[in-house]
Amino acid sequence: MIIQLLNNISMAKKTISRLSVLAVLIVFLAACSKTSEYTNVIPADASVVASINLKSLASKAGLDDKENEAAKQKVLEALKSGMNAATFQQLEKVMKNPGESGIDVESPFYVFSSSSFPYPTVVGKVNNEDNLHASLDVMAKEQICQPISEADGYSFTTMNGGLLAFNNSTVLIVNVSGTTQTEKAKEAITNLLKQTADNSIVKSGAFQKMEKQKSDINFLASMEAIPATYRNQISMGLPTEVKAEDITLVGGLNFEKGKIALKTENYTENEAVKALIKKQMESFGKANNTFVKYFPSSTLMFFNVGVKGEGLYNLLSENKEFRNTVSIAKADEVKELFGSFNGDISAGLINVTMNSAPTFMMYADVKNGNALETIYKNKQSLGLKRGEDIIQLGKDEYVYKTKGMNIFFGIKDKQMYATNDELLYKNVGKAADKSIKDAPYASDMKGKTIFVAINAEAILDLPVVKMVAGFGGQEVKTYIELANKVSYLSMSSEGEISEIDLCLKDKDVNALKQIVDFAKQFAGM
Repeated sequence: MIIQLLNNISMAKKTISRLSVLAVLIVFLAACSKTSEYTNVIPADASVVASINLKSLASKAGLDDKENEAAKQKVLEALKSGMNAATFQQLEKVMKNPGESGIDVESPFYVFSSSSFPYPTVVGKVNNEDNLHASLDVMAKEQICQPISEADGYSFTTMNGGLLAFNNSTVLIVNVSGTTQTEKAKEAITNLLKQTADNSIVKSGAFQKMEKQKSDINFLASMEAIPATYRNQISMGLPTEVKAEDITLVGGLNFEKGKIALKTENYTENEAVKALIKKQMESFGKANNTFVKYFPSSTLMFFNVGVKGEGLYNLLSENKEFRNTVSIAKADEVKELFGSFNGDISAGLINVTMNSAPTFMMYADVKNGNALETIYKNKQSLGLKRGEDIIQLGKDEYVYKTKGMNIFFGIKDKQMYATNDELLYKNVGKAADKSIKDAPYASDMKGKTIFVAINAEAILDLPVVKMVAGFGGQEVKTYIELANKVSYLSMSSEGEISEIDLCLKDKDVNALKQIVDFAKQFAGM
């Protein structure tokens, strides 16, 4: 915000004055500490809650650097002549010490969504009600907000369709639209501010688990927050005694040196859900990374998973939709098919061109070749279209022929393979000269049950991408420059923890600072 104000110094003094006072609101949002009773206002039925450590984010973004301190001082000097003495004094006080705003800058801010209070809301902790009153009075004079009014148990003001309400411990910034919503929200706020921990989100086990996270942004999201249409689709894949709304996702987003990390895990108090999660974990095992040597390090997208086939079949067989799909007559064959997989399954997108289908390769640990033999013998029941066929090339070697491409598949040394590239087919089981063992994400794969990597460097090196970049305008060029800072994106699962990491090439500078620096460069700052 400070840098943005620097670009507006040449504007009329009154406009600068108003924008600068708006900066007070931004300065309010600097938070990092333990929770307090102000969280009692969050309704117990909140389906989405996030705590945001803006103080940590500001530090990681480099806003505390000397260059930004100098910029802040320049802004103050430039604004001094654009406002009256009292306004400038309050603004200067807050910019030098955000705690003077009346908001506790040592506490996190919370954002929540709730059916009982259906307005997006930010909750903060008040450390000095008089200072907050003074800050808002200054904003009212600059016509940023309306003069402060009193309601039942709290004070409030409105600004640009928003409602800001506060008492001696809590401030709420509520996104409302129109007079009707504003009045309804004002009535509900009275009750929210009277809530105790016992009838708020604070008593929720999911909230307590979220509070233990140590990330820049912590969150919980109940499946109840998903629109009903999609929630019903998810529920179709669950046992009848398990409801989607019984599952809450708890996680945290953290900005680290060279990496943005998002970690999540499921939280539930439903014993049936706990049993389901346990069975899911028993259906998979830690991958041994058996096949990484067969995939070139330039693989565009790589997938690796450790599978226990029999356990996976037993899990699926409890699902009504799966049972309806698999006839009793075919149940034994399907069970044998699943049971033949025991170990790693690895797949990779090898290449993409303009004139042919994307090239892929897949390997899997199998007990025997029964699965493929079963597929071949039952090809008539597979619903093959005209021009499609499965042909046996030799013992445990087959090709699925279509008009557009051929897919070669078979078994070699108890390893199943499949590819649509004839050259890769002829070199099945041969290690690549430079394999994924040499990829930047190789060490991240160790100990993971599931691992997926998207190689940004390899994608940007594709001739087709370079061609598109060459024909694109300035906007495409900007996106390419930003993408060039990325090394890879990975998604993984280990035990009950899932993680998504965006890894940058520069491993020494915090990822958030790299993003901010790029934004400043793009804006010419």
